[in-house]
Amino acid sequence: MSSIVLVYSMDSEDWMVESIRLYKDLHDFELQNPTRVIEWIGEKSICVAGYNGTKTNEILQLLFPQKLHVTENQGLCPERDLKVEHGGFSEQPIYSLIHIPDSSLLLMSGPAAGLVQIWQIGAEHKDVIKRTSYIQSDASNETWTKIATTATASPCVVHGSQTNNVHLTEIESTKRIYTLAVSCSEAVSTLSFLDPNTFHLCCLSGRQIIADVRQPGISCEGRVALPALSSGHWCAAVKPGNQDTHSVIASLSSEGHITVTDTRNLVTPLKCAKGKLSKSDLSQNFMCIRWAPRLEDCISISGFDSAVHIYDIKHWDTAGKEMDALFSHRGHCFLGGGDDGSVPSVTTHSWHPWRERTLVSAASDSSLHIWDWLDIAAGH
Repeated sequence: MSSIVLVYSMDSEDWMVESIRLYKDLHDFELQNPTRVIEWIGEKSICVAGYNGTKTNEILQLLFPQKLHVTENQGLCPERDLKVEHGGFSEQPIYSLIHIPDSSLLLMSGPAAGLVQIWQIGAEHKDVIKRTSYIQSDASNETWTKIATTATASPCVVHGSQTNNVHLTEIESTKRIYTLAVSCSEAVSTLSFLDPNTFHLCCLSGRQIIADVRQPGISCEGRVALPALSSGHWCAAVKPGNQDTHSVIASLSSEGHITVTDTRNLVTPLKCAKGKLSKSDLSQNFMCIRWAPRLEDCISISGFDSAVHIYDIKHWDTAGKEMDALFSHRGHCFLGGGDDGSVPSVTTHSWHPWRERTLVSAASDSSLHIWDWLDIAAGH
C-alpha cells in the first residue's frame, strides 16, 4: 500500500519510522534552485521557476516519473526521477506562474518592472519555453503584480498590484478591456476568477472585493480583518461554485487566523479558526492557502514554517478557536535543511487537480515533495 522513495539522513530515521504509516506515497526530489510556483500542466507534469533576484532563473516543465502516474499493474517502473520536458530562462525572479488552459501559453509576474510576461511552451524548438510578449502593468514599488486567468473563447488576464490599477487584458491582442473603477489605493494580495465575468480581490489589509467586468465599479465588498483578528496581512483562495452551490472564499492572515466567507456576504464570515502554527519570519511572504479540489471542506496552508497543514473545516464555527490540523506534512524539516542546521521554509504547495489526497510542496532548500496522505481517522 505504501510507496516511499526518499533519500534521508540518520537524523530523519525516527521521523520516517513514525510517519510512514501516514502516507500512501511520499517522494523527495531536489531541484537545482528553489521555486515559489507550482503550476499543473495536465495531470502528469508541473511547471516550476526560480525566484532569485540576483541571477538568471530557470523555468522548467517537469514530467513525473512513471511510478506516480501509473495506477494499475505498475510492475517494474525504471523511471524514478523527474524529467525535464521543456525549459527556459528568465532574467527576472518569478513569483507567479499560470498556465492558460488548452494552450501552450504561460503567464508570469514578479517583483521586476510592471510586466505580465507571456511565455510559450515549445516555442521555436520543441523543448524550449520562451517569452513571446508582455502586458504592461502598473506595479508599485511596494508590491508586485498579481495575476489570475480563466478559460474563455478569448483568454484574458486580470492583473494589478494596487486596487486602483487592476485591469483586465486580452492575452492574444494585449488589449486592455476593463479597469476596476476605484479611487483608493490598497496593496493587492491575491486575485481569483469566480466565473468568466466576475473576479475576487483580496487586499493585504483583509479587504475583500468582488467586481464584474461588465460594470466599472465594485459589485460587493467586505473586510475579513475584523477587530478580533488584529492587524496581520492576508491572502485568500476561492472555491468556485456550481449550479447547486455558491463560491466560497478561504482567507488566511499572517497571524494564523483562517476565515471562510460566502461570496454573497463578504462582511460576515461563515467560519473562523486559528491554526496552531510556529511563529516564524514571514518577511519573504510565502504564505499560501488552497482549497482541496476533490475533498469537501478541506483547506491547506503553508508559509509559516517547514510544514504544510491540512484542516477539515466541516465543524468549525465563528468563535475563532485554535484548531488542530487534520494532517501536517513535516517532511521538508526532517528530510532537508541547510549545512548550518537551518530549517527550510515551505515556499508553496499545490493539490493534484484530480487525485483526492495528492499534493506537491516546495521549500527554500530546493526540495520538492510529492505526497499522498492518509486520513487515518476516516480510514482513507
